[in-house]
Amino acid sequence: MVDLSRRFVKDFSTLAAPLTEVIKKDVGFKWEEAQENAFQALKEKLSNAPILILPDFLKIFEIECDASGIGIGAVLMQDTKPIAYFSEKLGGATLNYLTYDKELYALVCSLQIWQHYLWPKEFVIHIDHESLKHLKGQHKLNKRHARWVEFIETFLYVIKYKKGKDNVVADALSRRYTLFSTLDAKLLGFEQIKELYDSDSDFQDIYKACAKFASGLYYKQDGFLFYGNCLCVPNCSLRDLFVREAHGRGLIGHFGVAKTLEVMRDHFHWPHMVRDVEHICGRCVTCKKAKSKVQRNGLYTPLPIPSHPCTHISMDFVLGLPSTKTGKDSIFVVVDRSTNPNHRLASYVLFPCLVSSPSSSNSFSL
Repeated sequence: MVDLSRRFVKDFSTLAAPLTEVIKKDVGFKWEEAQENAFQALKEKLSNAPILILPDFLKIFEIECDASGIGIGAVLMQDTKPIAYFSEKLGGATLNYLTYDKELYALVCSLQIWQHYLWPKEFVIHIDHESLKHLKGQHKLNKRHARWVEFIETFLYVIKYKKGKDNVVADALSRRYTLFSTLDAKLLGFEQIKELYDSDSDFQDIYKACAKFASGLYYKQDGFLFYGNCLCVPNCSLRDLFVREAHGRGLIGHFGVAKTLEVMRDHFHWPHMVRDVEHICGRCVTCKKAKSKVQRNGLYTPLPIPSHPCTHISMDFVLGLPSTKTGKDSIFVVVDRSTNPNHRLASYVLFPCLVSSPSSSNSFSL
């Protein structure tokens, strides 16, 4: 019964996660407090009034849709009350779409799923990508856009722009797969951590002290060492991995040191975390490229003034001149920046030019 009703319960998978864990293969059945809490929460959700409402065809339908890095989501509503939810993980070609294409793809998918509700009369589409407001006014379309727009134009619709911070439901649905991917990345290699505690310079003594009882805020659970609610990470490559995941992936995406550190402190703990986060964020190539586009160019820096003649010279070639009788077709120009006299010497394009040391003869030879 619960499985049949799962689409009517928001965050069903999250609520049922402790229950699904105990029925996996090679895992012994163990009913603990987490399983009991999940069971009672699902029981409460299913016994109360349904969250989704039935559609009323006398009222106007509304769609909110959004796209994130690896997912799209939408919600069908009437009077701000949800009728149905939709989300999809992007993969293959769709994963490489530009942001505009992903937003448009989210709209097309939601119309395909709910077209039996929407075709009879006009409805409202709420989007947080402002360029989609001018969908009908575009004159040059590629084949994919033309195919999508042709399908969209079979509906009677009105597009309204809605700021991303107000489009919370569709935004959350589109990002659920981003969150799952982030969690998967964080879980990668966790089993290795148990084996590293015994020889780790940062947590070796604390891990042994917590063998039977907690030591301050440190305690052991299922072989892992925790500091409060944060997992203690030994000194290994996983620290680098977790910082990079928090900084450049998932939900936040290339924010600064403070934001990255805030995310890390919610999940992990180790000494000198601030130093590690600053080091990794400071070496992020993506951040450097993005900042270089908006930073002002530096001021022109003049060359230093020479203190003595022949201590600082400038050299250049004038190329592409008519050849002389001896076949020379270039001029080698040498300027002393202290006294400003210049020497012009005829030369060949590929002829090696050597300037002798000023201390020897102060002459120029070819």
